[in-house]
Amino acid sequence: MSLLRSVEVVVVGEPQRLYRVSRARDDERFAEALRSHYEQGLPPRGPEDRAAVIHMALSMFASADVAAQLAGRVPKLGGHVATIDLVPGLGLCVAKTGGPAHWSVWGRPLQLASCVTDVVKVSS
Repeated sequence: MSLLRSVEVVVVGEPQRLYRVSRARDDERFAEALRSHYEQGLPPRGPEDRAAVIHMALSMFASADVAAQLAGRVPKLGGHVATIDLVPGLGLCVAKTGGPAHWSVWGRPLQLASCVTDVVKVSS
């Protein structure tokens, strides 16, 4: 059972850099990385099953290294790490969830795409 008991969601009020495991920017499936499991019609899993709000969020990380480790462990996620520079005024929301580097992020895919500043392949 998930240890998640509460989620404090805040609207992005100042720039914040996070990292998301993704596919290459020129991959036709890149946009999927900016859609929650809920938006993709996928069933909830883990903490998503305990709290619908997490099912509707994207997992991101405060550290590029943590994201790269996940990309290396789970190649089906795309093998790349996107740098996401969240900015105020786009309706984006964040919550500190999961482990020490994990964040949950809510936003519309087009606004999130405008925040992608870099995508790098993870070394194998």
